Amino acid sequence: MYQQRDALTELMMLHVGEGRRMTTREFAASAVDPQSSWAPSKSLVGNIITGKGFKVTPQLVSAITVGLGLDRQIVATAAHFQAIGYTEQELQAGAADELLQIIDP
Repeated sequence: MYQQRDALTELMMLHVGEGRRMTTREFAASAVDPQSSWAPSKSLVGNIITGKGFKVTPQLVSAITVGLGLDRQIVATAAHFQAIGYTEQELQAGAADELLQIIDP
């Protein structure tokens, strides 16, 4: 059975937004994909942390990785969890397990 949750949104909410480490504006300014120089807009960052619709792209994952200062595998796992989901067995090892420890301490 697959489990799905808004893991990328949850991960972002831990670090970005009112009362957090960075405002949406600060995050948008620091989150830049190193390969393409693409950066999310402040409104896209707002959509992510409020759970509104957004498209997951490799550039978005890379930009979030830089903005949060996390390992890309963790951010990619959060995006995968949100977009596709994981089986119980997949959640018990590797990056999926590490991600759950971050968002569900």
